[in-house]
Amino acid sequence: MTQTPPIPQIISASRRTDIPAFHTDWLLAAVRQGYARVPNPYTQREYEVSLQPIDVAAIVFWSRDYRPLLPHLDELDQRFGKRLVFHFTCTAFQPSARRILEPALPPYEKRLSSLKQLAERYGRDHIFWRFDPILFSNLSPPSERLATFRKLLPQMQQCTHRCFISFVDLYRKVRRRLQPLQQSGRLQLETPTLAERIEFAWQLAGEARSYGIEVLSCCEEDIAAARAVPTGHCIDAPYLKRLFPEVDIPVQLYPSRKGCGCYRSRDIGRYGSCRHACLYCYAN
Repeated sequence: MTQTPPIPQIISASRRTDIPAFHTDWLLAAVRQGYARVPNPYTQREYEVSLQPIDVAAIVFWSRDYRPLLPHLDELDQRFGKRLVFHFTCTAFQPSARRILEPALPPYEKRLSSLKQLAERYGRDHIFWRFDPILFSNLSPPSERLATFRKLLPQMQQCTHRCFISFVDLYRKVRRRLQPLQQSGRLQLETPTLAERIEFAWQLAGEARSYGIEVLSCCEEDIAAARAVPTGHCIDAPYLKRLFPEVDIPVQLYPSRKGCGCYRSRDIGRYGSCRHACLYCYAN
């Protein structure tokens, strides 16, 4: 009896850590051996995820700094036929805020050149800009965040058609990290109301529209319900099917947390292994 070949999977690399910035060597070793060993986030028990080209529909990368990955794109393209897309997080906090909130992250000017190289190689349809999290504070008030977004738009216009936004989620571990800064007075968080978040998202969408960029929400059900901006799918199987029509890509919504609009994928990252040390990050 002839066996039905497996349906290729979307690989997420990764929501849990910044693989391109810190673990490119590990990724290449896993690609060459044909599988990645990944710990279960809850039990830490390892399992294997196939990285054989026949089993990979596409790879969705997530990073703040793609520079370490650039020299290895030829090898990845040869194996996966350029079925790669790239989320790039760029919030461009001012230096005073970045030193506190993102202490190990290089300035965005150093990182942006890699995004332009990716766009030139793959096209704007393969690149997604993430302006998230949106965090209002004494160091990053709404007026500054809006001005920074406007400043980034002409550069992002060269690279992408899509921008994902979300407001910071103050999980317990995030609040614990931020508490000493708040107690010292160095950081004073502002908690916007729903109306203020909707208005701000609407402003971003209007600014981006004039540059041909669509703003989409990530895990922001209330904003999407108010129709300020549409719900986004950070892992978007129908979009990938349009990009790669030759591949049989599974289309099944599979949210990773409340409000998530993502489709099913296999994440190959490991929590707690990102060295950017961003204080607001839920993955550390």
